[in-house]
Amino acid sequence: MSAAYAVIGWPLGHTLSPVMHQAALAELGLDAAYTALPTPPGTENDRFDDVRAGRLAGLNVTIPHKLAAFRAVDRLTPAAQRTGAVNTVIRNGPRLLGDNTDPYGFSEALRQFGNFDPTGASVVVLGAGGAARAAVIALLDTGARRILVANRTPARAHQLVQDLQPPNDTPIDSCALTDTRLPQRLAAAQLLVNTTSVGMSGGPAPAESPVPPGRLHPNLFVYDIVYRPALTPLLAAAHQCGAPTLGGLEMLVMQGAASLQQWTGRPAPARTMLTAARAALEGSDSP
Repeated sequence: MSAAYAVIGWPLGHTLSPVMHQAALAELGLDAAYTALPTPPGTENDRFDDVRAGRLAGLNVTIPHKLAAFRAVDRLTPAAQRTGAVNTVIRNGPRLLGDNTDPYGFSEALRQFGNFDPTGASVVVLGAGGAARAAVIALLDTGARRILVANRTPARAHQLVQDLQPPNDTPIDSCALTDTRLPQRLAAAQLLVNTTSVGMSGGPAPAESPVPPGRLHPNLFVYDIVYRPALTPLLAAAHQCGAPTLGGLEMLVMQGAASLQQWTGRPAPARTMLTAARAALEGSDSP
């Protein structure tokens, strides 16, 4: 009997998950299908029940159902507990295990595709939502020396820092995007991470960069987790000043690869997934 996997969210739009997962399943030689299941709020528990009953072998979860998944599963991985959200549901008999593969996806994409090791780095993270939380967790785990979380609403950045303040001596603080300290911290930083929607196609500011291009420098690795478009205004500005860069598609692939490996017990072919996702993204961006 063919296994069925899916991603749920609302709205799902043009999700890349089916194409990249299906390419991986084919390479692994598994009789399985991965589909997108648009799931309106209030109906997500039906999908979780499908996993419990074996009608689905595993589930990816995206906005707005990550908190519902966190509450619905029977057990949480440490990553899910720390992020406070679940993006991967794994079936263990009638019981459900909830994981969050975003911190892994963030750090593995940076390491494997960006060839950047944040150990000992001074880092500026823009944004204070779920993606920022995953990024900060990954950076703490990989030994970043200092982290500043900057957000349009400083109270949210402060709350994120309070929630994740590590027991070790890693300095982690917060500020507003308009704070006068931000230019100085960027000048001294080795890594800038954008987790905001600024520069995203279809977002509120698709033509803008979250920081003025003049604040970038060649010794700053610029990691923009936005993946549509592939070249955001921030990445374009980084290229112009000679800074190394990484877009968000690689993170999407690596967090998906981690999900697939948990469902199947087989190492996921991340390069195949990236090739398929990149081709689908280029096709969807074509006129």
